[in-house]
Amino acid sequence: MTTLVPAMVAHGAVMAGIHRVCFKDPWGVGSMETTLMMPGSQAAIALDNAEQPVGMIVWQVVLDEAEILTLAVLPPARRLGLGRRLLDHAAAEARAAGARKLFLEVAVGNEAALALYHSAGFIQVGVRRGYYKGTDALAMRRDLL
Repeated sequence: MTTLVPAMVAHGAVMAGIHRVCFKDPWGVGSMETTLMMPGSQAAIALDNAEQPVGMIVWQVVLDEAEILTLAVLPPARRLGLGRRLLDHAAAEARAAGARKLFLEVAVGNEAALALYHSAGFIQVGVRRGYYKGTDALAMRRDLL
């Protein structure tokens, strides 16, 4: 069983390490720390039974809208429901902070993420051409009412 703990700027290096394993174009420590310092930014880290980080999520709430900025789960911890748990946690925290809608972008070819987001009630609301260094992204939304 994993435990979700709030993440802070001091966790930037750990979170950047997870991001580096999970993405072709990862955020560096500086980018992660800067994002975590932005007003309205919140984050959580998933720890396994040995209290090792295995996943993370970063979101931002601005007024009545929230956006998932990044979500990553290390390969050994995938397909166990952790991504959904992180996503649901962020949605609940965003709702508690006053958000009524939750947005995100996902690469068109990221089938695992698309399946997760569809199963969590997200719908496509647009396309961002070339968003990920030439790869299109789908803009998605979920109501938090």
